[in-house]
Amino acid sequence: MKHRRDGDGTGTVVFIPGYQDTAALWDGVIDRLPTPGWCARGVNLRHVDDARPPRRGAILEGYRDQVLDVLHDINPTAQSPVVVVGQSMGAQVAELVAAARPIAVGLALITPVPLAGYRLTPEQAARFGHAAHDRTVASAAANRRALLVNDSARVMRTLVSATLSTPTVVAAQELDAWTAGHPLGDQPSAVSTPVLLIDSEDTFSSAELIRDVVAPRFTDARTVHVSGAGHWPHVEQPAAVTKILDNFLTSVARPASAAIT
Repeated sequence: MKHRRDGDGTGTVVFIPGYQDTAALWDGVIDRLPTPGWCARGVNLRHVDDARPPRRGAILEGYRDQVLDVLHDINPTAQSPVVVVGQSMGAQVAELVAAARPIAVGLALITPVPLAGYRLTPEQAARFGHAAHDRTVASAAANRRALLVNDSARVMRTLVSATLSTPTVVAAQELDAWTAGHPLGDQPSAVSTPVLLIDSEDTFSSAELIRDVVAPRFTDARTVHVSGAGHWPHVEQPAAVTKILDNFLTSVARPASAAIT
């Protein structure tokens, strides 16, 4: 697994990408993140050997273990604090990582897919299934733009590049993983640390979905809205997302600090 390190400090912020995404999508946030005392790692998820017989959640657990391996390489003694950040499918993985990592002090989920999975309509299933196998620029651009609010040239270039760099076998496996979800999503979350939820104008992982399905599973969650963004706020509005994450990191490092805005 590739990773990226920026900044110094004893704490680690690990950034997990979503469906057909790469760690490069976090660069706009990592490059801006000013919080002292933390270093940032963006990770790329790789193909997981399929469970035999197939088991719901096995692929997400494989992704979780890849991230845990990176965290172990950073800090083998597991003594330094960790904040786990995930977007979309990466949010599912992030929750599993935080639940398995006792020293996790915070969890941030951006336009998350519920850990229990996402039931697609027949039309959505056909569109996502086609997108997983169509490697053309035109198809990648159309599928990304459908979930965007800010479709600037910079945003489109970043997202289309991520699609085209994701092998078909990986994209198909990721699709199966995030739609099926994990059994732990059927019950209250095992994560007891503070949870930051970021919603946007996204119509897929909508503010209503986050409010009604995602948030109630956590005992200590708060939601912050990012305007002018669809499904990828960290790409569409990286400065706004960085400010929110910076405040969150400060709050989990010093619980008495100011509220997140």
